[in-house]
Amino acid sequence: MHEFPTRRQMLLAVVAASTLAAFIEWTWSSASAASALPRVLTTAALVFICAGTPALVLARARERTRRERDAARRSADDSSALRDALMDVTPVGFAFFDRNLRYIHVNPALAAMNGLPAGGHLGRHVSEVMPELGRLLAPRLKRALETDAPITDTCLEVETPAAPGEPRFWFGSYSRVSGSGGEVLGVIASLSELTERMRAEQTLQEHEGRLDVLTRSLPDYLWGGKLREGALRDFYCTPVIERTTGYPASAFAEPGPGGGPPPLWAEMIHPDDRTRYRTRIESLAPGSEVELEHRIICADGRVRWVRSRATASARDTQGELHVGCVVTDITDRYLADELRQRLHESFRRSAQEWRRTFDAVSSPLVVLGADGTVQRLNAAACILFGGLDPSGQPLSTAAFSPPWSSTPPLVDELRRTHGIITREVTDPHAHRTWELSAAWVDEAGGEDSRIILVATEVTRLLELQASLRRSETMAAMGAIVAGVAHEVRNPLFSISAVVDAVEATVGKRADLAPYVDVLRGEVRRLNHLTQELFEYGRPTRGEWVEGPIRPVVEEALAACTRTGEQSRVTVTPALAEVLPSVRMDSRRLFHVFRNVVENAVQHSPAGTTVSVATSPLEEEGRAWVSCTVRDGGPGFREEDLPHVFEPFFSKRRGGTGLGLAIVQRILEEHQGRIRLRNHPEGGAEVTLLLPAVSAPTLRLSMDPLAS
Repeated sequence: MHEFPTRRQMLLAVVAASTLAAFIEWTWSSASAASALPRVLTTAALVFICAGTPALVLARARERTRRERDAARRSADDSSALRDALMDVTPVGFAFFDRNLRYIHVNPALAAMNGLPAGGHLGRHVSEVMPELGRLLAPRLKRALETDAPITDTCLEVETPAAPGEPRFWFGSYSRVSGSGGEVLGVIASLSELTERMRAEQTLQEHEGRLDVLTRSLPDYLWGGKLREGALRDFYCTPVIERTTGYPASAFAEPGPGGGPPPLWAEMIHPDDRTRYRTRIESLAPGSEVELEHRIICADGRVRWVRSRATASARDTQGELHVGCVVTDITDRYLADELRQRLHESFRRSAQEWRRTFDAVSSPLVVLGADGTVQRLNAAACILFGGLDPSGQPLSTAAFSPPWSSTPPLVDELRRTHGIITREVTDPHAHRTWELSAAWVDEAGGEDSRIILVATEVTRLLELQASLRRSETMAAMGAIVAGVAHEVRNPLFSISAVVDAVEATVGKRADLAPYVDVLRGEVRRLNHLTQELFEYGRPTRGEWVEGPIRPVVEEALAACTRTGEQSRVTVTPALAEVLPSVRMDSRRLFHVFRNVVENAVQHSPAGTTVSVATSPLEEEGRAWVSCTVRDGGPGFREEDLPHVFEPFFSKRRGGTGLGLAIVQRILEEHQGRIRLRNHPEGGAEVTLLLPAVSAPTLRLSMDPLAS
């Protein structure tokens, strides 16, 4: 900035001008008189110049000073406007106090913090505006006026009209302001609100305290770090690690070589799991997680099982992954799992042994709950249910056929009596009989009652008993019949001889012929009866061979040819060319087939057909050879079926009633069976079953054998 010339400078300018003028005058005085006028003019000009120069300099200096003053004023105004703008927009509160601690300037931020307009501060003492705040600020402002060093408040707790009843926290800085001459002008205060920050720090401290309590209360320990280029760095862990591993937490505080995790972090992993553990952890991808079970070796040498669940964050700005891992001690669970597995295996073996034992029982066995629900059954019982397992179903809905269909009333009775009940159940369609036993079982000290059902098939036993009774009866009757037949044979022979002698003596007279024919017919009938009585009472002995029954059947059919022709009944065979062999007495078996076929022919009206068919059969797990004879007659009467095998029972005129009884006895000798029924399309049907020795490939022959 330019300044006005001083008084001394002006005096020196005038002296210099006067000296210059005198010098010029002396110069011209030495010249001639002719040049007096020009000398005077020149001198006057020089004097004017010398006298006007300071005035010109002074004028120019004043103009320059004015311009500089205006520029400085504009600069000061701009600086003031910039300062005011900065003070208005800054979020920090500023206030300027004079030496008497009166507000000179307050920016909008501080006015808002105080909750008062800026004009309500100016010219007033700090204690007048807000007494409580003034009580805190006044001592600090006074100290600032007395020292050049700034004074700071790390945390100033105040209550302002902006938030009455709510403590606010400020950070304050106070500095003295001095003029250019060194005089103290006042003090400036800078105030920043820290309320939210203090609350956040307090909340953070509370959360850290809770987290610390939580981590210490958990049985699991946590560790974390950063994965940098596949290597773990900045390792840290919770103190709970000491509880699990027995190693002090300080053993994990110091980093390992190269800033990696402490050596103990990997060394305490079991050697068999160490490589797998480190590979899984150090190969974590951003945002991924891994869970693995492994063993650790504790400080006391014990081996424990733990589960490590590690999670990796996304990459941060430095390309690092933050890894956190929760380690849970699962030794007890692992041992429990092993024990449970061993128990499960033991139970499984026990169940298999029990099942094998249970299934080995040949009799069907069912275990019911007290409510009649099927809980268990063995393989034999499952077969009787059609191969289905009705476990979990009420027996009343699962039983459709004997013997189970007869059990619901038995179960109901057993619920009332809690005892043991036995019933005999017969399946008329399958010709099978069971002895059904039911028992109520109460566990000692328990409420889980059971009902045990056992179905024992007694079909064969009853057949054997019936066969034994028949055998005993037949043996007794056979002895009597054989004796009677023996006693009758001699008189019959005598009668036959007398008839022959009479006829030879008197000749064939027409008047005697009817009587002779009657005598001969009766003798033949008695001889036939005697022969059947001998056959019925004959003891079991013969020649047993193994072979096919086709030749025997064909021989029997050939023997019945004349009977069929006389009755005008056609016999149609359908005999398999190859059948399993049977063990037989072919002579007695011939008598069986002949008796059955002749009986069918005799019960068939003229013009009808008797069919004879042989075939293989699988029944009750055994191979049989079946021979079925079906006649064209009216069939069996239902009331006669129980008696057809009784000796001397016959509905045919002239019959002896011994045919089917003899057939049944011979079949029993061959361990065979005979079944009678009325065919749905009409006629009686007799099926003869003989146990097969082997079962070769079968082929049927439909070539008819005419009678």
